[in-house]
Amino acid sequence: MDMKWLEDFLALAQTRNFSRASEERNVTQPAFSRRIRALESWLGASLFDRRTYPVTLTAEGRAFRETAEDVIAALYTERAQFQERLHVNRPDLRIAAATTLNLNFIPGWLHGLESETGHLTTHIFTENFHDMVHHLAEGETDLVLQYAHTDVPLLFEASRFDSRVLADEPMVLVSPVDNQGRALHDPTRAGGGATFPYMGYSPDGYFAEVEKLLLGRRQGQGLMMQRLGESPTSEVLKRMAVRYGALTLLPESCARDAVERGEMVSVGGLEWQVQLEIRLYRMRDSRRPALRKLWAALDKQEQADTAPLEISERQT
Repeated sequence: MDMKWLEDFLALAQTRNFSRASEERNVTQPAFSRRIRALESWLGASLFDRRTYPVTLTAEGRAFRETAEDVIAALYTERAQFQERLHVNRPDLRIAAATTLNLNFIPGWLHGLESETGHLTTHIFTENFHDMVHHLAEGETDLVLQYAHTDVPLLFEASRFDSRVLADEPMVLVSPVDNQGRALHDPTRAGGGATFPYMGYSPDGYFAEVEKLLLGRRQGQGLMMQRLGESPTSEVLKRMAVRYGALTLLPESCARDAVERGEMVSVGGLEWQVQLEIRLYRMRDSRRPALRKLWAALDKQEQADTAPLEISERQT
């Protein structure tokens, strides 16, 4: 019996909706349904009455719910105690983030908070976005930093996670340059039906959805992007675009070094840009002292940033 089956069961018992529960568990609905069936088969009893909408627990399901809650609570308590003993030298904070944020944002951001937090030891790493969400929910990661856009929602359940916007940054269309430092490609100077070489985001990364949003807005212009390659990582696409003479979309901070070296230029103007948030996530019920100290420092910083605006409003 897989422990995930118990978590699936409790999610469905709470939401009473297969679609919502599967989203909460970050699995497809067919896979989620199979896992519920597997648990029922293992127990030898039906736990949900699927004839009702929303679904309801059967008598056996109601009896089993208390058992599942006790088992999960006991396992996580034991796991937390075991990890506390095992990871005595664990850094103060484990932070998962997109590669571009690890390179271009986090060092300065953390250093800027040290006057309030003191020095916090950190383990900073990158992994698949869905793994970031899972490990944050499991308590294996303390913080997740990700780019976000209001029209491309992230898979974070608001009731379990706190988040805040740390900064804004545009995502820009960039082109390599020719020997005279001019853009090799610029969609604003091309007529309808033009085709451009392009390095794009692969479906396993969050930016694939942002890219789809931006390119979808330009469909009526009759421009075509010929994808020469793809990656979930902006830093990889930047290097590939320079090497192959192709357009690509990059967070401005990722493009900055190549622009300053004269290898790339931003093209397309504002209509080929999309504004992104840099958003920070934590588990709402986390009690780690270092995390609470950092969050308090962010609260204080936010209050200081908004104080002049509040005074101005009172005077007017």
